[in-house]
Amino acid sequence: MKSISIQGIKGSFHHEAVNRFFQNEKVEIIDSPTFKTVVRDVINGKANYGMMAIENSIAGAILPNYSLITKHGLHIVGEVVLPIKHHLLALPGETLDSISEVRTHPMALLQCENFLEKYPDWKLLSKDDTATCAYNIHSKKMKGIATIGSKLAAEMYHLKVLAENIHDVSDNYTRFYLLSPQTEKVENFTKASLYFTTDHTMGSLAKVLNILANHKMNITKIQSVPLSGSVFQYSFHADIITPGGNDDNYRKALEEIKNNTNFLHILGEYKEDKI
Repeated sequence: MKSISIQGIKGSFHHEAVNRFFQNEKVEIIDSPTFKTVVRDVINGKANYGMMAIENSIAGAILPNYSLITKHGLHIVGEVVLPIKHHLLALPGETLDSISEVRTHPMALLQCENFLEKYPDWKLLSKDDTATCAYNIHSKKMKGIATIGSKLAAEMYHLKVLAENIHDVSDNYTRFYLLSPQTEKVENFTKASLYFTTDHTMGSLAKVLNILANHKMNITKIQSVPLSGSVFQYSFHADIITPGGNDDNYRKALEEIKNNTNFLHILGEYKEDKI
């Protein structure tokens, strides 16, 4: 059975991402407190894979996670684009009138501000993880306390959904990477993640982008990340859509990019997950 390390505990959005990627396949979920410990689980062989959030459609990129991937030489072998649906959860028998406090991840509080403003008397507390809050409410029988989390968390920890879809923005998605300590050949991959640096000469990055455009590669994201050990120097992460794993244009583009960058590393070739 495959094992996957996630940041947080079972019932979190990372757990939902694992369920979406592996669907009906039986897997073991390994809880891990931080993204750094997820990486450690994968490197040390405690888990076969790590599932890691990399960007949110509202909050943007999680820059430290890009650095964790490159620093530890991990490989992207898949992605999940997960719709984030926030719900207000509490013990069975609770009502909106009986709630006095909401405990959840600070990002969940930010993304549900419009709903929470309707209840100005509620005390709002930022905590590390939505699923952990759900677990604590269940295990400690915390009356008058609610959390914001997923329906999976409600099911796992026997909580009542007091209010559904309380997020401010309906189109709220998080992209996750499935990470492996080694490369895996993905047949007919449709997406690739590249990691490269350029020098400071004028137009050096534009050259790379033009090479991809000339070879009909669609760039879905480019992200600059500070280069460790350097002052105001940056590496670039680019996600590109490829017509297919054996496409000549893709291979020719990579060869040209190598000749126009300080270095080029393929972080992963995998199947695109579409919204």
